[in-house]
Amino acid sequence: MGMKDEVDTKSQPVQAEPKDDEVAALEDAETLGEMETEKKRHLNVVFIGHVDAGKSRAGGQILFLSGQVNDRTIQKYEKEAKDKSRERWYMAYIMDTNEKERVKGKTVEVGRAHFETETTRFTILDAPGHKSYVPNMTSGAAQADIGVLVISACKGEFETGYESGGQTREHVQLAKILGVAKLLVVVNKMDDPTVNWSNQRYDEIELKMTHFLRSSGYNVKKNVQFLPISGLIGTNIKTIVDKSLCPRWNGPCLFEALDSIEVPLRDPKGPFRMPIIDKFKDMGTVMGMVESGSVREGDSLPFLQLAIRLSCTFVEECEIIELLQQIDPKTKKPTKKNVLFCDERCSCCVSSSGSRS
Repeated sequence: MGMKDEVDTKSQPVQAEPKDDEVAALEDAETLGEMETEKKRHLNVVFIGHVDAGKSRAGGQILFLSGQVNDRTIQKYEKEAKDKSRERWYMAYIMDTNEKERVKGKTVEVGRAHFETETTRFTILDAPGHKSYVPNMTSGAAQADIGVLVISACKGEFETGYESGGQTREHVQLAKILGVAKLLVVVNKMDDPTVNWSNQRYDEIELKMTHFLRSSGYNVKKNVQFLPISGLIGTNIKTIVDKSLCPRWNGPCLFEALDSIEVPLRDPKGPFRMPIIDKFKDMGTVMGMVESGSVREGDSLPFLQLAIRLSCTFVEECEIIELLQQIDPKTKKPTKKNVLFCDERCSCCVSSSGSRS
C-alpha cells in the first residue's frame, strides 16, 4: 500500500513553483524599460501665425501626405468647401472639424491631430490666428515642444501680420514667453501668382523676421530655421521642392526639418514642476502641463506662489499622454494607481486641499 502511494505520487505531473513576486516585479520593470527604449519620441508641434496665413491648410496637408487622411475624405471636403464657395479651403477642413469654424473660415478652438515620421510621433496643435482668440492660442502654445510660425508670402498679407498689432508679432512673443524655444518659420503660399516662388520676396520676409525674432529673445542661429512651402498643394512638405520651382533652395523639406529638431529630454525622476495654464473658479481647480517629475492621483503638491498645498484630483488620459505602472519598492508589485511620467507633456488637474505648507 505504501509503495503504491509512493508510485502514484511520483506519477503525478510536477507543478511549476509560482514565480517569486520580486522576480516578477523586476521582469515587469524590464519590460517597461524595453517599451520606453523602442518607442518613437513624441513631440507636440503648435502652428501659430496671423489669421489667414494658412496654418490649418498646412496642417491638413501634412496629415494627407502622411497618410492620416484618405482620398475619399479629401473629395468629400472638396465638395463641401465648393458648396460654401470656399474652394481653396478644403485642406483646412481636415483640421477645422467644427461646423462654425468652417462657415466662418476661422479657427476658434485649438485643433489636434497626429502623424508620424520614421523617428518621431507628432501631435499637431492648430492654434487660432484671430486676435479675438488669443487665449486659445496661448493654451495651445503652452502644450508645445516646438513651434511652426506660418507666414503668408502674399503681398499685403505678410505686412498686415508683421506690422504693429499684427498677430505674427504677438504670437512670436507669446510663444517665447510660454517656453517654445525652437521655432520653424515657414513662408507659406509661395505658389501664389503674386509671389511665384520669388527669391526676392522670400529674402525680404526672412530678413525682417530675423530682426524681430532676435529682438524677441530668440537665438536665430541655433533655435530658428526658415523654409518655403506651399500648404495648398504640399510643395516642400514631405519631399524637397523641385529645383525647377525654387533653384536656390538647398535646405530640407518640412518633415525633415521637424525630424532634425532636438529638444531637451524630461526627467521623470526629477522634482515635479507644472506651470499653470488654466483654472476653473467654480471647482477651485487649476490645470497645467507636467514639465518634469511624476505625479499620481491623491498626491499633495506645493503651490509656491501662495505657499499652500494642492491635491492632485485626476490625471487626464488623452492621445498625447501615456500612463505607466510604477513598481512599489516595498511590495515589489505594480502600484494600484497609475503614475503619470513626464516623458511627454501631460495634462494634470489639481485642487486646493486647504492646507498651508
